[in-house]
Amino acid sequence: MSVEPPAGEPPDTAADRPSPHCSPPHRPPPGPAVGDQLASVVGEPDVAGRLTVTGPPDVLPSLYRVTTIAATAVAAAAVGAGRLLATRLGGGDVAVAVDTRHAAAAFRSERYLRTDGQPPPTPWDPVSGYYATADDRWIQLHCNFAHHRDGVLGLLGASNDPAAVARAIRRRDASSLEADLQAAGMCATMARSEQAWSAHEQARALDGLPLVETTRLGETAAEPLPPVRAIPAWMPAGMAAGMDALPAAGLRVLDLSRVIAGPVAGRTLAAYGADVLRIDAPHLPEMGSLLADTGFGKRNAYLDLRVAADARRLRKLIATADVVLQAYRPGALDRIGLGPDAVARLRPGIVYASISAYGRRGPWRGLRGFDSLVQTASGLALGAAAASGSARPVPLPAQALDHATGYLAAYGVLDALARRVREGGGWHVQVSLARTGRWLQSLGRHDTLASVNQTVDDVAAYRDVLPSDFGELSYIRPAGTVAGVAPHWQRPPARPGTSQPAW
Repeated sequence: MSVEPPAGEPPDTAADRPSPHCSPPHRPPPGPAVGDQLASVVGEPDVAGRLTVTGPPDVLPSLYRVTTIAATAVAAAAVGAGRLLATRLGGGDVAVAVDTRHAAAAFRSERYLRTDGQPPPTPWDPVSGYYATADDRWIQLHCNFAHHRDGVLGLLGASNDPAAVARAIRRRDASSLEADLQAAGMCATMARSEQAWSAHEQARALDGLPLVETTRLGETAAEPLPPVRAIPAWMPAGMAAGMDALPAAGLRVLDLSRVIAGPVAGRTLAAYGADVLRIDAPHLPEMGSLLADTGFGKRNAYLDLRVAADARRLRKLIATADVVLQAYRPGALDRIGLGPDAVARLRPGIVYASISAYGRRGPWRGLRGFDSLVQTASGLALGAAAASGSARPVPLPAQALDHATGYLAAYGVLDALARRVREGGGWHVQVSLARTGRWLQSLGRHDTLASVNQTVDDVAAYRDVLPSDFGELSYIRPAGTVAGVAPHWQRPPARPGTSQPAW
């Protein structure tokens, strides 16, 4: 996760970025159709025949086809929900629809959230952002969690002041500083060109992986969906209205993720009717505005896995869950006995979803990472800088890698749940921000940087208002429809620890 980073200082080196060019005076040529992209993502050549796309092909100003991946990812989640609905109703293919304007707004939901009429505080720490290095390149620091910031400051020997950090970084070459920061477990990367990223060993490792990778986790008998009447005990009667129209009704999801990508997957599953229980720990830091924006439809409970009783309680929850959604680094949960194979033994037939920054293989597989860092590492930020004539890296107009990866994870989970009904088995769904970035780059450049950005007023048609523990929230409601029915959340976001860790 990141937001617009603070202003930087000197320019990046021309040797590591393409030459600038002017935006064309005419409308860019049409790009890959959403239907064609959707067919590739969901592995269904004829899916375009039951897909309706409305709205303009370009909504967000970018050098890349951000609107295309927004509409495609939202539509993919709808296709997964449609497959699950078909297994519930015993029907055939289900029609889905997506509006590009609504999908683009959903991809910027954290920017449009309003609490009691006011935008929430920025999660961006003042030290985070782009800094020029001694070799006239750029490096990006991601310090939105205090312990990450303190680790960076300690390594640099700088005080907690952006100017002091800039001076310290200006004395270092980008490549060696990146290596030192990453070896220390900090969240940082230098800005590369797309060409440099394509030649990087990590990018080559990603290119051999599917965008959404689904593998079987053990053999179990086909498992029917729970009846719709299995309404969660915590849900008020009034909120239960319409549950019969939601494909994932009665299914239980443990959301062990934080920040944006994983939580977006969880709130998407909640919008399609799942009972989503987010598990957090009281000692871990949070970003309140993001917690509110991605918390719709979820309950929020505390468990501290350092406490034996809490660890046992989590395992009991897993044993009666349908889905475990996690966004830790690859292998992190394996070390505490909660990796996919261990969870599949604990709950045969589980659907286990793993979201990572850089993917499950390659030299960077174990690195901490966030959307903005992946943009910087992969050349997206330098590409847009060159095209716009900016002296410093330019991020995408949305946390597009986060949001797209979240919707793709939701698609994978919903599709796996439908497969579990038809053929049994547990399933492991794997996605990553960096692999999603490779997908975006594969669509080619498409310069709409001169387009007018969506304002808060422009997205009014996609807003709803709901009282919550955070105050009155004005938010972007879920995008897309399945069989003519829009997904919707049954409850507002909850503050951490306000729910019991129980179904």
